[in-house]
Amino acid sequence: MSKQKEEIDSEVNVQKYFDEQNYSTLIIGAEKNEETKQQGDDIVELLIEGIRENKVEALRILKEQNAQFALINAIENITHKHERALLIAACWESGLDFSAHFDKFLTYAGDEDALVSLEAITVLESIEFFSSTSILENGIKKLDKLINAKHINAGLFEDLKLRFQDIIAEMNTAKN
Repeated sequence: MSKQKEEIDSEVNVQKYFDEQNYSTLIIGAEKNEETKQQGDDIVELLIEGIRENKVEALRILKEQNAQFALINAIENITHKHERALLIAACWESGLDFSAHFDKFLTYAGDEDALVSLEAITVLESIEFFSSTSILENGIKKLDKLINAKHINAGLFEDLKLRFQDIIAEMNTAKN
């Protein structure tokens, strides 16, 4: 078979996935318009429905597409605030690196909703790499404010603060 014929056949095979009658296809990272908003809503729905198979598939798609931005966008624009914790949980469950969104998760950690806070703390705990100690030092300052305000998760903030201090010590040791 000629290369041109193979490319045409391949394109036809791929196009079948965009048949809305038979398939629900999510395009991650596409330009934001009403169609991609609906597709983003579809993946959010899969995550929120709680059906194990749907959630596993949604997390797999997010990880394959390296879709941190899609998750962050969904979290920020969630229609029903009570579903925010489920989407934040998807961040750490996906295994994606959210270190670029450290400050956002610190803000969510301070949320008055204990579950949103808990899931954000888990995301912060799962971050493995930091570009500088100053990021962590600023994070510690924010945690101190939350601890002093007697946030419901103040005990967890104490643990997170210790973790950040340990990472700072390791980074300083590595410099020397």
